[in-house]
Amino acid sequence: MTEDSDSISEEERSLFRPFTRESLVQIEQRIAAEHEKQKELERKRAEGEPQYGRKKKQKEIRYDDEDEDEGPQPDPTLEQGVPIPVRLQGSFPPELASTPLEDIDPYYSNVLTFVVVSKGKDIFRFSASKAMWLLDPFNPIRRVAIYILVHPLFSLFIITTILVNCILMIMPTTPTVESTEVIFTGIYTFESAVKVMARGFILCPFTYLRDAWNWLDFVVIALAYVTMGIDLGNLAALRTFRVLRALKTVAIVPGLKTIVGAVIESVKNLRDVIILTMFSLSVFALMGLQIYMGVLTQKCIKKFPLDGSWGNLTDENWDYHNRNSSNWYSEDEGISFPLCGNISGAGQCDDDYVCLQGFGPNPNYGYTSFDSFGWAFLSAFRLMTQDFWEDLYQLVLRAAGPWHMLFFIVIIFLGSFYLVNLILAIVAMSYDELQKKAEEEEAAEEEAIRVSRHPDQLPQTTATATATAAATATATATAAMQVPSSGTRTDKSTVQNR
Repeated sequence: MTEDSDSISEEERSLFRPFTRESLVQIEQRIAAEHEKQKELERKRAEGEPQYGRKKKQKEIRYDDEDEDEGPQPDPTLEQGVPIPVRLQGSFPPELASTPLEDIDPYYSNVLTFVVVSKGKDIFRFSASKAMWLLDPFNPIRRVAIYILVHPLFSLFIITTILVNCILMIMPTTPTVESTEVIFTGIYTFESAVKVMARGFILCPFTYLRDAWNWLDFVVIALAYVTMGIDLGNLAALRTFRVLRALKTVAIVPGLKTIVGAVIESVKNLRDVIILTMFSLSVFALMGLQIYMGVLTQKCIKKFPLDGSWGNLTDENWDYHNRNSSNWYSEDEGISFPLCGNISGAGQCDDDYVCLQGFGPNPNYGYTSFDSFGWAFLSAFRLMTQDFWEDLYQLVLRAAGPWHMLFFIVIIFLGSFYLVNLILAIVAMSYDELQKKAEEEEAAEEEAIRVSRHPDQLPQTTATATATAAATATATATAAMQVPSSGTRTDKSTVQNR
């Protein structure tokens, strides 16, 4: 290793400094100095001194001399839960693993935070304020809780517990299996207690409930105690929330949590497409509601007998006769009733029957219908996803006629072929962007490592650009020198000819 690389390694090594009481005092002093500076600046601005900016008339926080950018941002390569960058892994002292360190991200230089790098080289960021108003960062109890939390064996133990719990949940319920719930609940409670003692509960940044994944953890534990201590009776379905324990794995593994978080962020790109899809489905549902309301209840019903067997032809007797399912035409002894229509191309009834609407349930036990906006929306969604859509297509055509295939053509082409594929395309593009971003970060890490090892060498792109610029400048200068000489020779030859 050269002297330059040795010096850079020592400089990088100095980034990892143990977090001591002096470090905490220095952070508090920087925060106090920044606060005093801000107060002084506010006072001078309030007095109207022009060199410090003029306060706007509107009641806003921003001033004329302030930039509208977002200001400094945290380093994404040094975020909570991600491994330390490759450029720093070689300079990290192994003896400082699982030890509180001063924050390595300059963004948090004036924030009460410290970091711990685990033996797996993952970054854990903690608040330097007192946890539960009792445990400061140097309290032995909190130090032990932090050591347990960041240790890889702790994560492995919790993951193993979750997997065993999931295996027992798929087994038949027996008194032995039920008794293990107390053990698992105790383990999850111990895990949460360790996190709360190490991080704090909710008030400060990077505390237990400031992480959204820990909300799931808290809810799972609370429901576990509710199901254990109370006879739920009809609310026994709450036990099904035990399956949420499998999602605790995401909150435990830092790398997995980062990947899932990136996927969730990519799904946000679907917001506009989801709005367009919901609007389109609403339009299709309204069209179906106006065109096919009650159409799928049309049936072939026996004509009202005029021999007096059903009494006189009154509205009450006629309605009672038509609602009697024994008078409906059926080909399978009353299991299903074919639809019919009173239009050319629709299903026709026998001579003894008449096609009437509004009697009896809709097809598929009443689940296929356009009789309300909700059912029409569900039917439109069914067509868009092509979920057994041909059955609904045949039902409508038998009841309304073949020309109504145009309605299905519009929904299938716009809804299924366009909107669904648009959603898939955006998801694929989001994954591509994440992949490209990861490749760019990896390339930047490799370039930083190369430059740190050979600081006297310029990057390839910079050296190439410099060489190209130098060659261009040389060619330009040579051309400029050659033009006058050629012109002089021309003038001399002209004089000689004369």
